[in-house]
Amino acid sequence: MNYSTKIALGIKDRHLELDIKHFKNPIEDQGNLIVVHLTQSYPHHCPLCGQLMSKNGFKTVRSLGPSLHYKPTIWSIRKQKYICKPSENCPKTVTDFAKVTDLKYRHHIALAVKQRIMMQLSTNESQTDIAKSFGVSDWTVRRIISNLDQVFKPNYHWLPRHIAFDDFKSGRFAPSDMSMILMNIENKRTLDIILSRRSRYLYNYFLRYDRSARLAVQTVTVDLYTPYRHLIHELFPHALIIADHFHVVAQAYRALNKIRIKAMNRAGKGTHQWRALKRFWKLILTPSASLKYDNYWSRRNFHYAQLTDVEVVHRLLSYDDDLRQAYRYYQDLILAINHRDQKELNHLLAIKWTLLPQPLQKVQRTLRIHKAEIITSFKYDNYTNGPVEGTNNKIKVIKRTAYGFRNFFNFRARILLALPNSYIAINWKNKRTAHTKSLARAA
Repeated sequence: MNYSTKIALGIKDRHLELDIKHFKNPIEDQGNLIVVHLTQSYPHHCPLCGQLMSKNGFKTVRSLGPSLHYKPTIWSIRKQKYICKPSENCPKTVTDFAKVTDLKYRHHIALAVKQRIMMQLSTNESQTDIAKSFGVSDWTVRRIISNLDQVFKPNYHWLPRHIAFDDFKSGRFAPSDMSMILMNIENKRTLDIILSRRSRYLYNYFLRYDRSARLAVQTVTVDLYTPYRHLIHELFPHALIIADHFHVVAQAYRALNKIRIKAMNRAGKGTHQWRALKRFWKLILTPSASLKYDNYWSRRNFHYAQLTDVEVVHRLLSYDDDLRQAYRYYQDLILAINHRDQKELNHLLAIKWTLLPQPLQKVQRTLRIHKAEIITSFKYDNYTNGPVEGTNNKIKVIKRTAYGFRNFFNFRARILLALPNSYIAINWKNKRTAHTKSLARAA
């Protein structure tokens, strides 16, 4: 069999050949499937005495190989049987048969098929659809995922200098239905998916890492969730906490939206002000720098007047004093964050919180608590939770495609297969190091 034929059939075993001796056409198309007739024979030595074993007929086995022409392909392999009769060197009869490196012992699915299934698992496709496309059962795909335990095992002796983590809604298998994404924020690679965001679980999880690894962490980028602070100070004593910019602005964003809805309710449902505030809600929540000032459009809500986006916002803010004050606060916060302006941030947080509308009072108190972390984020402006939030969106797509998960291990494996992560690189490095040490000992 030439090299190209072996590549097409997915065969790597150098002793596995087409059985042209017994079949004129060893690759047989039977309509709904393709049968490839193969033979396996080579000189084999007795495992007890070491002498060359005699050939003792053949044993035919059938296994599933990679598909050809989009049809299921069956490998029909005639394996050579061997026998070593009793002698002075070998006190008892020993039998054996040829081993196929493309097949595991007592397995009936080729390794090439399993490798292709593993590659397909990294795409946005359900396990049931993958099983159908390869002609295997859904449980076979699940077993392949289960075998990834060693591949996706964290390296508890190392942590990157700059990490970030954030929670996401996972499923019923997690306490409070929330799990965690742990990411290396420098190269934007996922480190692990943690079952629960509860403080006790996170504490026990990070204690698995060596103390030297935890001491090496310099920054931790998180949202404004207060319980994380005590945990980070205890587990990563040398790390600075960076308040993520997105979550800082989101505090004022949500408060402004609540105040807009309250202004709508005060105006009364169906009124001109109610309809205008409902129609142009996006303009109120848009950063002022992104508003267009030269796009004159006929605005139906304002008697078809030719107005720009900026002029529409000015008219909306004139309806309610709380809305105007909250809008100014929101825009000043965006300006301070985008320009990394500590002076502007201090001026904004110096406003007496009792003078602000009710939803903004809680925002003011929260930002004052995390003021030092926000200022630290100005110095490390390259480290944000943006990649983590993008990963969260990817996880939502994976959950939706699979119609949900009931097993956390399968859920974690599908996420790590679909995302750029550090597991394969770390484990490959460890594997090569162990191989080098074994060769040094042998020498």
